[in-house]
Amino acid sequence: MLERTDQLSGAGWSARTTRGSVWVIFAASALAGVVIVVLGTLSIVDSLTSGRVALILTTSGRLPGEADAGSARIVEGAYESATVVLENLSGGTVAVATSAAVIGLLTQAAVCGAIALLAWWLLRPSTFSRSLSLGIALAGGVLLIGGILSVGLGGFASWMAATELNDPAAGLDGFWPVSASPNLAPLMLGFVLLLVGLALEAGEKLQDDNSQLRDDTAGLV
Repeated sequence: MLERTDQLSGAGWSARTTRGSVWVIFAASALAGVVIVVLGTLSIVDSLTSGRVALILTTSGRLPGEADAGSARIVEGAYESATVVLENLSGGTVAVATSAAVIGLLTQAAVCGAIALLAWWLLRPSTFSRSLSLGIALAGGVLLIGGILSVGLGGFASWMAATELNDPAAGLDGFWPVSASPNLAPLMLGFVLLLVGLALEAGEKLQDDNSQLRDDTAGLV
């Protein structure tokens, strides 16, 4: 197990400032996790009870003519997405959109939990342990898998909603094309957390090996 560094355990101004900063990070991440879970749960419950679902849909809309009424001229322009609140959707679309929202909520909470866990272990007398590396790696795995599911289900919900919004006579190439713009940031962050967990595990093993070597050679010097 790795020993805490002087930067965290010392009595000087630098050590106190560092500990204070870590405490702020821990408190902020823990609070953010609670707020995300509470507000997200309330939003999902409200969506289910009201029958209205908020989605970001891909659009195929041209800018209005008055968009360049000033001295500058727009050569070409369009908007590619719109935040909409929909109702009268089919039960399947609502179920898929709700599943994507729940999984997205859990993945965001996992990020906050991983940051809080790392800050908490930095403040403990023995900083890094097996549980820390496993916790960070687990959070990364949850974020990676949850991100894939959330992106996939969110895109599928957008396709289903676009199909229901388009008039059958207009075809699927109308104002709401059947397409989606997935957010890949959670996937990348999941990979980062997995790498951090593996790095912590490798550092812990190296420190344990060094400690064992010192114990084995202590009587030889």
